[in-house]
Amino acid sequence: MRVLCAVLAVLLLFFLATPGYGQSKGTCAGYCSHVCDKTDEWTFRQSCGKMYCCIPPPKKGK
Repeated sequence: MRVLCAVLAVLLLFFLATPGYGQSKGTCAGYCSHVCDKTDEWTFRQSCGKMYCCIPPPKKGK
């Protein structure tokens, strides 16, 4: 029983540490471009094809 729990714990840690976990695939929350602005965060999304998905930083409230 201890071995089974240890195996499940290792698998759970592996899947949580996998890059992209919890990110939606396909849609871009910003805009698609070949070059992002220096302040933008960039990633790849299926909806952008071979371009980057550029996500602008949040606007500061006054």
